[in-house]
Amino acid sequence: MFVVWDEGDIGTDGRCSSRLQRNCGGRVATLVIGPQVKPHFKSSVTYTHANLLRTVCDAMEFSSCPGEGSLSSPMSDFFNQVNVSMPTANAQVASPVHIKATTVNSSPVTSLQVYVDNVLHYQVTGSILDAWIPINGGKHHLVVQSWDTAGGIHRRGLDVNVQTEAVSLTSPAPNGMFGSPVLVSATATGKYPVHAMQIYVDSVLKYQSSSNPVSTKLSMAAGRHQVVAQAWDSVGGFTKTGVYVTVGPPTITIASPVSQQAVYSPVQVVTGAQDPKGVKAVQVYVDNALQYEMTGTGIAAPVPMSVGSHYVAVQAWNNVGQSFRKGVNIKVLPIIITVSSPTANSTVSSPVHIHAAAPRGSTVFTMQVYVDNHLKYQSGGTAADVWLPMSSGKHYIVGKGWDTGGGSWKTGVNVTVR
Repeated sequence: MFVVWDEGDIGTDGRCSSRLQRNCGGRVATLVIGPQVKPHFKSSVTYTHANLLRTVCDAMEFSSCPGEGSLSSPMSDFFNQVNVSMPTANAQVASPVHIKATTVNSSPVTSLQVYVDNVLHYQVTGSILDAWIPINGGKHHLVVQSWDTAGGIHRRGLDVNVQTEAVSLTSPAPNGMFGSPVLVSATATGKYPVHAMQIYVDSVLKYQSSSNPVSTKLSMAAGRHQVVAQAWDSVGGFTKTGVYVTVGPPTITIASPVSQQAVYSPVQVVTGAQDPKGVKAVQVYVDNALQYEMTGTGIAAPVPMSVGSHYVAVQAWNNVGQSFRKGVNIKVLPIIITVSSPTANSTVSSPVHIHAAAPRGSTVFTMQVYVDNHLKYQSGGTAADVWLPMSSGKHYIVGKGWDTGGGSWKTGVNVTVR
């Protein structure tokens, strides 16, 4: 259970982190409660609501996470964990199935158990599991469960498809990013002994061996590649499996804003980063001043900016503390509110037709009408259209728009009501 607050008190403490003092809305309390949570734990990592969303998505085992949750890291340091390194999720395997697991736990782990389709199949004392377990052919759900000295029960589940013959690629990880040369490790198991292993990159044979398992480093050009491991058994049968990987140096992609773009504030910054060593956090700098940061591989957030020309830079940090940066030049436009009715200095009759609007592409989401400094009308969107009764005499009418970053824009006209 998560108990989380919203809207921090930026008047007394608007800090986002030790590095960023503003633009994140202030710090809020979040309580994490449950049997998988480390007792009395307090994280030192900066998290936002997007990290909480990603944590929920992962806990529910969703295939994808919406919005900024897809770019954020889960709040994994709060939880005791069981990590299963073999087999991988949805892998094709052969019986006996090789299962390897370790734990991250705030209390000593006394035992690990393996359940197949909710039936206990194996148990070992301690916090490390490395076992070969016979499993019937077909699709199965495996669960590795740990018991600790504090009475905590923690588990990790995954699905596998057990076949007569199968190849397991333990490296590289599917859809990962790697520097060249890339470590390729594979193991083949099945009914008959394996006498040869081959590694293909983009359908070209790059390595072969008479040993099983096989582990080698292969040079690959920058770009996306398919890596396939193929095994031949003693009766001439073969089986294979493959993954797609990306090879190259650290990269940052800025989808928004684009270079030389004219935009309104707050500016929607959409960016992602990749690094062979993994991406830990991403930051946004405006004119070399830190404005926003996120724990994860990217950002999709509105960043307030003043009117004028700016240099927007995105900086990513990898898991070993190295950083890399990319930037674009943009121009932030003022949001001009137009009062088309009544016209300035005109003489009108009551009720007075008032029409005020912000540019259609602006970030204004609420429009207000003031008469002599008193709020008389409000509507959602970029336009306000209303008839208001007014007494005879001179009046000052203001059309005011509020943007999604909390900024306001206004235009006023003087009129005489007869």
